[in-house]
Amino acid sequence: MKHNHFFLVLLLSGGALSACHQPDTAHCDIISASVEEAGFSKSVQVTCDDSYAYLTSSTYPSHDMMNGITGTNEQIPVPALDYAAPIKLKPTKAESLTSIDAALGVAVNGVPIYDYSSQGELDLSHYNENVDTVKLGQLDNCGGHAGRGDDYHYHAAPTCMIETMANRKSNPIIGWAYDGYPIYGDDNPDGSKIEKGTLDDCNGQADEVFGYRYHTSEAPPYIVQCLVGNVDVGDLPRVAPLTSTDKDGSTTTLNAMRDNLTPPRDGVENLKHVVSDTGKRSMTYTYQGQDYFVHYTPNALKPNCFDFEQKTVSNGGVTETGTFCRNTDSKQNPTQNQNEEPGRRQDNSPPPPPKGDREPPRPNDPNSAKVNKTTHTTMVNKSHTFKLEAWADNWFAAYLNQQLIVEDSVPITTERSFNAEEVTFSADYPLTINLVIKDFKQNDTGLEYIGTPRQQMGDGGFIMQLTDISTNETVAVSNNAWHCKVLHEAPLNKQCETELNPTAGTAPCDYTSTEAPSGWKKAGFDVSEWPNAIEYSAAMVSPKDGYNLISWDARAKLIWGDDLETSNTLICKFTVEKP
Repeated sequence: MKHNHFFLVLLLSGGALSACHQPDTAHCDIISASVEEAGFSKSVQVTCDDSYAYLTSSTYPSHDMMNGITGTNEQIPVPALDYAAPIKLKPTKAESLTSIDAALGVAVNGVPIYDYSSQGELDLSHYNENVDTVKLGQLDNCGGHAGRGDDYHYHAAPTCMIETMANRKSNPIIGWAYDGYPIYGDDNPDGSKIEKGTLDDCNGQADEVFGYRYHTSEAPPYIVQCLVGNVDVGDLPRVAPLTSTDKDGSTTTLNAMRDNLTPPRDGVENLKHVVSDTGKRSMTYTYQGQDYFVHYTPNALKPNCFDFEQKTVSNGGVTETGTFCRNTDSKQNPTQNQNEEPGRRQDNSPPPPPKGDREPPRPNDPNSAKVNKTTHTTMVNKSHTFKLEAWADNWFAAYLNQQLIVEDSVPITTERSFNAEEVTFSADYPLTINLVIKDFKQNDTGLEYIGTPRQQMGDGGFIMQLTDISTNETVAVSNNAWHCKVLHEAPLNKQCETELNPTAGTAPCDYTSTEAPSGWKKAGFDVSEWPNAIEYSAAMVSPKDGYNLISWDARAKLIWGDDLETSNTLICKFTVEKP
């Protein structure tokens, strides 16, 4: 997306209950010392402003990775340069706990820390072994793995990192939660053992120095499960996804080679991850007696790009090659005025959450809802300024004729990828608006969470309104007057949802897929033969994550194709005449 400005509107948690016991400069010094004394100052840079300390790193640790995994998702760790993790300098207790489908903190070596879950749906008071990354064999010998963004992070105690810490014998701070409170290992700072039942739901306890501290533990939840302090979710970093490079040099976020990977059923054997002196990374493994691999090497001509070669279970055992890049401009450091590279958890489980998915923002997560606001580059000699507001489950892009106005800021490949967007732009009447709308599908079966107990069809939904700012008049709304064409429909037989090994194109998992008509975005393109959009009630779609932050015109309706579950990709077109 091309942005001039980027803003966030958040539902913030309630007032503070207690204040940090350290002044700002002291807290910054303590955070900096925790990195330096551990021996990571060469790979992790610590800087501070008035509100945050930033731990900036590549998220790529020096210790062994990936070895010991059986429940692989066939992802491999790729560095994410200039990942800036913001730690609050004035931690304060919140009135409610925060659980998010993203990193909750960062280790002192710069590697993000997630909760124990592979799928992000946690009842904080009840442990769920079905999503336990440890029990599922998804973590390596060091407590981490590569998530769906090919980004390395921890879900349990970072044991290998702790073993390499220069100050490991003194029970040091091993990381920081994003609310500003420290993370310690299994023992108290004085070396004493933590009695059973001492740690709370977030796996922490009161601290005389900081007011509160988190711990790792041998028993679930293993590490930070939630945040007790106030946190601005919009300021939290997201590792930018890998983008594929086309022959013409352009890039695209989605690419079937890396985006359709899923955990092979019943796991793999003999997984080995090796880093050679030349910089080549190799991950090899066997599945049902066959050998598979993922290799990549740094591209010699393009910084932060990597040449991949792979043979994966997910993609049918064919050998594939491609070049992928990590966009370092999306490090999301609030002091640097960078545009956010959005996205929720890029994790070991196929995204996004299932139809049960469509759960509202959790009661213990008051910060989860937001509207991403964008000001589009103003087009000269245009007499009207418009505001486009939209909510999508899961993703959309809007065009004025063939010019992109806004693309959903949360990549469709991320967990819980539904949110609201607002964009302002200049144009003249009449306006021809074109939309590409997608619900997540893991592959052409149309299913998500394939191979897990949660395997099922997703369901979509979209709503939009367009306001002429000069008159404050809503000049267009989504409804059944729109013409929309379904480009991808799957599965054609819903029995596919219960298949043990669903295979796209094989009954009952047949699908239809067509290309968008040539020139369809041009003004005057005839869509009269396209079907009308279908209107759905809010009860059927269960909109959330930003939907309620927009004041919708009563005429604006939730729309989709003729089936919320099987219509996966739509294109819609409408023209707005001058009132």
